[in-house]
Amino acid sequence: MTYHPPPPKEPNGCLQTLVISKMIFQILAIPIFMIFIGLVAVLIFLYAFSENPLLALLVLAIFGFVMYLIMKFEQRRIERELPPED
Repeated sequence: MTYHPPPPKEPNGCLQTLVISKMIFQILAIPIFMIFIGLVAVLIFLYAFSENPLLALLVLAIFGFVMYLIMKFEQRRIERELPPED
């Protein structure tokens, strides 16, 4: 008589769904956040432009600077995650 251990269980469908959902959210979180920030920037810009055109330029400069900072943050994050080149 030989002992045959039972085959290992594969993760059920619920766990696979959660893992896939987490991966998709990690991939899309930053672009969705940037789209949302862009829409808010347009709304604030339009409101500021209706109050005073110079105020609108100030708002535009601030949001441009914020987008620049986000771009630099993403660039550094991507460089850290990439494997080193040989």
